[in-house]
Amino acid sequence: MQRRFYLLAGIVTLLVLGALFATQGAPSTQPAAGAQADSAPDPDTATYWATVHQAQAALEAGEFEKAIDLARQAAATNPDDNTAWTVLRAAAVASAADQYLRNLPESRYRIKPVNYLADLVNGKQYFVIDVREPDEFAAGHIEGAVNIPLRTLTRQLNRLPDSKTMPILVYCHSQKRATHALVILRELGYTQVYNLEGGIVAYQEWVATHAMPTPGPTATPEPEAPSC
Repeated sequence: MQRRFYLLAGIVTLLVLGALFATQGAPSTQPAAGAQADSAPDPDTATYWATVHQAQAALEAGEFEKAIDLARQAAATNPDDNTAWTVLRAAAVASAADQYLRNLPESRYRIKPVNYLADLVNGKQYFVIDVREPDEFAAGHIEGAVNIPLRTLTRQLNRLPDSKTMPILVYCHSQKRATHALVILRELGYTQVYNLEGGIVAYQEWVATHAMPTPGPTATPEPEAPSC
């Protein structure tokens, strides 16, 4: 459950991380230096701001877990001030984003259109998911594909295969949205999820300019006819 929370938070982060970090520059309620000239700061107040500054420094250094711990300590010292809570929220989102980005797939999770088609002619079955919007799907899609837009993927888990080992091919227009879908599906336990390299664009271009691969132990495309 915790992994799934971080994953979903990471997706949202790609859209809102910049805005959340911008809040770090918002005016704080820390008293100005001149206002403390007549009296020494309260020990708890001094501890609070010292811890907030340490949390902020850890956040800027990319030490997100440390920043979270420090911001929590500060918030417990002075729960009425928003500064520690702002740092805590930013650190939590940054941590989720960091985990999400670390889970982005390498090229080994990609499959070229020719290899996908070669697998098909050799009898391998894929559950194919088109994560584009319905209007994009209606304009043209891979035969047999199921349309589950990326923005609704986590609300349509009942449409996914029962078997966690079922080969799944995800694609979109160019493979960007499909990359996010791949991470989600692998985090959900599906072990054979692949991204169609180049998306539907590359697939349609390949199909339009090549003959279908032929069956065989190591399927390869049929030789193209000699040009005139």
